[in-house]
Amino acid sequence: MSQLRAIQDQLLTNVSSMLQPEGYISEQIFPFVPVKEKTGKLAKYGLSHIRIETSYIGGRGKYRRVEAITRSNTGYDIEGHGLEGMVTKDDYRNVQKPYDAEADEALGLASMLWTEKEYILAQALADTGTVSQNVTLSAGSQFSDYDNSDPVKRFITARNAVKDGCGRFPDTAWMDSRVAEYLRYHPAILDFLGFKESRPGGLNNQELAKALNVKRVLIAEADYNSAKEGQTDVLAAIWGKHIWFGVCPESPQVRQVSAGYRVGYQGEKPRKITKWPVNNPDGATAILCVDEYDFLLSNTGALYLIKDAIA
Repeated sequence: MSQLRAIQDQLLTNVSSMLQPEGYISEQIFPFVPVKEKTGKLAKYGLSHIRIETSYIGGRGKYRRVEAITRSNTGYDIEGHGLEGMVTKDDYRNVQKPYDAEADEALGLASMLWTEKEYILAQALADTGTVSQNVTLSAGSQFSDYDNSDPVKRFITARNAVKDGCGRFPDTAWMDSRVAEYLRYHPAILDFLGFKESRPGGLNNQELAKALNVKRVLIAEADYNSAKEGQTDVLAAIWGKHIWFGVCPESPQVRQVSAGYRVGYQGEKPRKITKWPVNNPDGATAILCVDEYDFLLSNTGALYLIKDAIA
């Protein structure tokens, strides 16, 4: 018997990589750093170069010697995430066009991995132990309470905290679409932008970014099924009811401030698909979807979390 050999299916890989579950933002927040090694270190500079030092001399004194540049390393470790499915002979027989048994299985596995990826990052960034610069809103101050809340003041506080924490104002803000909906119609924000508490259709994303005073705003629409297997489906927002501000450049550069990085293997696509024939059951095909990455938080001072922004 010839040995069964797993091959990477380029067609299915292309299909899965082009899958764009609507409103997934985990791969847009942090700049992507391609690497060759599974583990390694990313360079990190300190703030010695902006410390005030006495530099003048008098008489026969010598100029002071200082340590102008301090360097450190932050380690990354790329982890593999994978799920395997199977297409049986009956699946091939029963699935009719326009459906495709193998493509459907590949896309389903890719969606599950991307949902997990989104959830992993969202949970980490919603942890006040991780993002130490934060505030938790309660009834009366939450932005869903139009009469009593003051989101503009909260945004200013958030921006100043990031500036104090890392030396840069945030350039990016992100939130779930449900949170964004409240902000689009908030009277205080509309008035702040000069719309006098009236804006047909609500604020668009560019206007929302202006209210938050950031270059870009990412709106997440990704939900997950929070029900246990076999129970009635229950959709929940992956990114919850929170708002984040961060210094998150869109591409990595040397000597930059960034709250974090998304690290992955150079030249490889996310969510690669591999398939191979199996003989138990006869005539079936196994399909494996793998995503390998690490989210590296390099500077939590460049982040601010408004937790429970809406009720």
